[in-house]
Amino acid sequence: MQKIGVLGGMFDPIHRGHIHAARSALSFGLDHVLLLPCLSPAHRSASQTSAEDRLRMCEIAARGNARITVSDIDLRDGPCYAADTLRLLQSRYPDAQFYWIIGADKLPNLSRWRHADYLFSHCTFLVCPRPGSDASLPVPGAQMHVLPSALLDISSGEIKKKLAAYDDAPKQLFPSVARYIAENGLYQPDFLPALLDRGMQPNRLAHTMGVRKEAVKLAHLHGASMQKAAVAAMLHDIAKPLPLAQMQSLAKEYALDLPEDILADGNLLHGPVAAAIAAHELHVTDPEILSAISCHTTGKENMTTLEMCVFLADAIEPTRRDYPGLKEMRALSTSNLSGAVLLSMQRTQEYVLSRGLHFCSRTEKAMQDIMRRLQHE
Repeated sequence: MQKIGVLGGMFDPIHRGHIHAARSALSFGLDHVLLLPCLSPAHRSASQTSAEDRLRMCEIAARGNARITVSDIDLRDGPCYAADTLRLLQSRYPDAQFYWIIGADKLPNLSRWRHADYLFSHCTFLVCPRPGSDASLPVPGAQMHVLPSALLDISSGEIKKKLAAYDDAPKQLFPSVARYIAENGLYQPDFLPALLDRGMQPNRLAHTMGVRKEAVKLAHLHGASMQKAAVAAMLHDIAKPLPLAQMQSLAKEYALDLPEDILADGNLLHGPVAAAIAAHELHVTDPEILSAISCHTTGKENMTTLEMCVFLADAIEPTRRDYPGLKEMRALSTSNLSGAVLLSMQRTQEYVLSRGLHFCSRTEKAMQDIMRRLQHE
């Protein structure tokens, strides 16, 4: 007979504490543990994150744990009651013995759960100790065992606050989960309406989404904030659809101190103007994000890792058509971020000069700075 542990919840988002509890339950001799993200909890407000995203995050968090699997059985309409879920599981696994994994804080109200008598007679409760709660509190009629490992002191609410502040929360979230959150813009404002309101067309929007995915990947590889990279990438081209005259008007309105060669060229000016729109109209206040948006067209001296991630992502994102140097940049991006950025600038310089045009002085200074840094590495 299979011994199956059941760990349900909103998983909004799933964190290290959830997987720690599942592993602790496995040490009790279970064959495997099912993670059951819930569509609509019985006694809590619904999540603003989609069920599909929460299911996907659970699958990502469970990777590498062959005995921890994810089920969509609780993603059904209506409130999720444990007794109803247990009946569904029994029909799906008729020869299994079930073990419900709960925190010790749930014990005082356990006897008041819907159809508690059915739960008590058909499953065993595995109790994870929790500071401030009595894990050995008796619950009449319930079969219980206290697990040896306490729940990690991690709050989903605190994680959401960190994510809103562009923190990847590495102590609470697995990096792969934080990356998924960043790639999909979860727990951040929805900037899509702002992009569409400013005339962004489908091909430019596809580019923007590609830049977000690539910037997050590079940030993950090179140690920058994935959440900041995602927001900067999402907004980097918000001014791109605007006519040059309107960009210049906004640059004047927001008192942007820019050299004439940038003010005269929409391909360069849309970066600083996008940063101004993000700051003044969309209320993005993080200086690193704003700087990464601003310099994504020209680069600058002393570029940070975040700034280079967004700059390079714009040049190599997956929807880019092939051009001289693209393959080399993509290959170099995983191991030498600065080198890939420099190569991108060099290829742009070659193209601009070959057409007899003026090359941006700010980019020239950025190239010289990167070359100096590479020589000292």
